[in-house]
Amino acid sequence: MTQLAAVLGWPIAHSRSPAMLNAAFHAAGIAAEMIAMATAPDQLAATIDGLRTLPMLGASVTVPHKLAAHALCDELSPAARAIGAVNCLELDRGRLVGHNTDAPGFVDAARDVGIELRDLHVVLLGAGGAARAVAHGAAGAGASIEIVARSPCAWFAARPWTELAAAIAHADLLVDCTPAGLAPDTDAAFAASLPLEGLPAGARVATLVYHRTTALLERAGALGHATVDGRGMLVHQAARAFAIWTARPAPVAVMTRALDDSLKTS
Repeated sequence: MTQLAAVLGWPIAHSRSPAMLNAAFHAAGIAAEMIAMATAPDQLAATIDGLRTLPMLGASVTVPHKLAAHALCDELSPAARAIGAVNCLELDRGRLVGHNTDAPGFVDAARDVGIELRDLHVVLLGAGGAARAVAHGAAGAGASIEIVARSPCAWFAARPWTELAAAIAHADLLVDCTPAGLAPDTDAAFAASLPLEGLPAGARVATLVYHRTTALLERAGALGHATVDGRGMLVHQAARAFAIWTARPAPVAVMTRALDDSLKTS
């Protein structure tokens, strides 16, 4: 019998999770299929409860549900509890276990491109759910963390946006965790507003955006900085979910090719 996996989000048509996970299931010879489930915020609790009645491997959770899903689980992994957000749901004999694979996914992706986070000073832009996961993962890997945010931050002693230049001046790795790069109408203005000239010469610049080259990365590259987009983190968080659901190592290379192919055809 084919088992199901799902990705829950609102909207969800843009998600590349089915492309990656279905390629992984096929390569591993696992009779499973991931489907995308458009889930409005007011339907999330009912949808998650309904997963318990289906032959499910598990589910991925994407925007805007990661914080809400945290409160709907029967049990939380230590990382999910510490971060306060869930992006991976595991069904364990009817109990729903919430995981956060974004945090280790970021670390795995950094390692793939030769970034050893230990002893680096990592500056994060933004203090939302994505920043929480990146901060947890990077700190766990031995980095020191500094966050600059426009709004007050209850979970970290973030610096105000007016101190952005001072923070950037000491960064080994600058990571944009804001949604600004997702759309062209906000991307260019945001990138132009950042004092990237103040970055140390060897600093790297990263974004979590994976479906397009952002103006931030273009500008940082023009200034001579190595850049990293969000594709690696997307693949590795999904690979961690695959391992949780199947108790088998994920075929990361297969998933990477599937993601790249899906982006070419979008």
